[in-house]
Amino acid sequence: MTGTEQSLVNRLVTTIRQGRDVTLVLGSGLTARVVPGVARMVELADEFVGQALQNTDLQAALAELRATRRDAALYTAYRRAFTEWLSPVEFDIVVQRATLEAYRPARTAAGWERVGYHRGVQLEEDRDAWSLPPGVLALGELLAGLPDRFQRRVVTTNFDPLIEIAVRRAGGTARSLTLRRDGTFTGPLGPADGIDVLHLHGYWRPTSESDERSLLHDPEPLRADDTALVGALAEALRGDTLCVAGYPPGRNDALTRAVQEQSDVLWARHDENASPVGAALIYTGVDVDRLFPAVRRGLATLPAPPGRAEQPPPPPEPAGQPAAPAGTALHRVHLPTLEAVLGTRPSAVELLRQLDYEFRWRRVDDTPDTQLDLVFWPVRLRQPTLIYAVQATVAAALSARGVRVVLCFDDLAGDQHTRSWRVRFTDEVERWFALVEGARPPEVDSLMSFCSPGRVAERLQDPELLRRPTHPWAVQLEYYRGDRMILDVARAAKAFPGVVDLDIDDAMVGAQIRTTRAERLMSTPAIWAYLQYLLRDTRPEAVMTLGGEDEAVMWDQWHDTFPDAVGHLFHPVMANVRQDARMLGARSFREVEDHLRKAMRLASWDREDHYLHWIVQHAVVLHRYLRNRPPLSYDGRLLDSWETIRAALLDARLRPGTLRVIAREVAALLMHESV
Repeated sequence: MTGTEQSLVNRLVTTIRQGRDVTLVLGSGLTARVVPGVARMVELADEFVGQALQNTDLQAALAELRATRRDAALYTAYRRAFTEWLSPVEFDIVVQRATLEAYRPARTAAGWERVGYHRGVQLEEDRDAWSLPPGVLALGELLAGLPDRFQRRVVTTNFDPLIEIAVRRAGGTARSLTLRRDGTFTGPLGPADGIDVLHLHGYWRPTSESDERSLLHDPEPLRADDTALVGALAEALRGDTLCVAGYPPGRNDALTRAVQEQSDVLWARHDENASPVGAALIYTGVDVDRLFPAVRRGLATLPAPPGRAEQPPPPPEPAGQPAAPAGTALHRVHLPTLEAVLGTRPSAVELLRQLDYEFRWRRVDDTPDTQLDLVFWPVRLRQPTLIYAVQATVAAALSARGVRVVLCFDDLAGDQHTRSWRVRFTDEVERWFALVEGARPPEVDSLMSFCSPGRVAERLQDPELLRRPTHPWAVQLEYYRGDRMILDVARAAKAFPGVVDLDIDDAMVGAQIRTTRAERLMSTPAIWAYLQYLLRDTRPEAVMTLGGEDEAVMWDQWHDTFPDAVGHLFHPVMANVRQDARMLGARSFREVEDHLRKAMRLASWDREDHYLHWIVQHAVVLHRYLRNRPPLSYDGRLLDSWETIRAALLDARLRPGTLRVIAREVAALLMHESV
């Protein structure tokens, strides 16, 4: 059965007048007039990669997607590419820039700014600066005036805040909740006052101060076959009548299935296509900018609900105050027999030479022949990735040669899940250490614990520890005085990932410093204070730090600040792939193989220290060497160096099998399978 826009207006007005509830499900069509669609989102993503990131590999990958994908499939593919090459949160900056196109340009700064919780709330409080289409304005008045008739909630797939702003402009209150992957929301449903806006695909800003997740869900759509998710959504949608507008029918996803489980569904379509959607009544030619103003006019004379007519409207929220939170990582195999022939001993010094000469791990050490006693491995607490697996294997190999390894988590920017992350990361590291014969588990600590008042007080009461600045405040006195520039501090905090000194210009400083969280600035003094603590009973020349080449700036500044001759071991940083990229944290053999195939389609696939070269050198050849395992082979050919593997990949006949062998090795390392 089908109807027109006017018949849908009549149906909604009649339903509400009869005292029945209406649950609204709203899609991108509601705000399409002011919030960019797919075409503009793609343009913004391209601008971001070209202007702020200057990532040539990602640009090439996106160009290939534009040539093969269209519309929603292109948008999904773009988000997946950002996740694979950069991190799950990098596309958030594009989403936020797109959202701010509905905000008066004169009121917001130009450039690529990562909008945090407080800044996002502040922008939303500037209600008059947002452009609201007629349909959204009328919807806000309906929800603010008759919250109970709409079950005090509205469900949307949009990430923008325009519904909330419209409700607040109309004198009501609104709360933003986001959907978790298990079908629950980031806060209990059913507010005593106001409206819950349930964002199924994520929200444009963090919903709390501690929320550091990706703002939007993974690029894959909500799965249609996820029975638990469908059931949870169906419960959130349950009501007398369900009205869907601005969301195209025909999608095979969990939301469509959940909608189809309702008994009375009104589905508004903008086009004239009357194709059936389950048992839903289809209304064609519906424009939401006419629909909701017409419903508002039709309900203008509706009396106030019993018991609420005398209640004063809620006081306006104080300007500039944030709302309460919504819820709260020899190229050939080094055999013992070879060591015996060469007359070498399995020492840490010899291993460091091999890492430096054969694998280009940069070693900065004034006394290269001094016996190494301690490796200090500071790690930012995050999702364990392939980079950390490789670093852990190197640390494990050094521990097998008698070196003490101290792993210290930088968890100063942690949230309520910090403890569980520490446990998980520690378990991963201990499994990676167990892969290396003779390795001793590392000592594990955290900066949050190290900086706690109790431990600080203990150090301040120990006369021996007062000889060194083991308190971050004491380190800061040394670090920040003199000729230190703010830009130096930001570089040490890795505010410019993947950028060398010569590449930094004023535009880049402005673009990237706005995406760096201030709490990152706490890490450097705390890491240095911890190292000073370790040096209390270990000679500086026998200590070496472990990390990536992108940490060299921080340690250069250490040597400018303190006289201690600590050494450093830096692994080569992967060009054009960020630490949190999905390409480094794949969850299956098939996913690893897919990433490798995509990398091979790029013109730069065999460039030194790009994704594929880095994987082969460090996660395959070096990993096998450190574990004293025989080299890989395929079709009777040894795959024991980058040169032999590159030659196999250039052979069209050998390429598929060689990629599978590499993918199996990498997946086994990431997922702790035997290889």
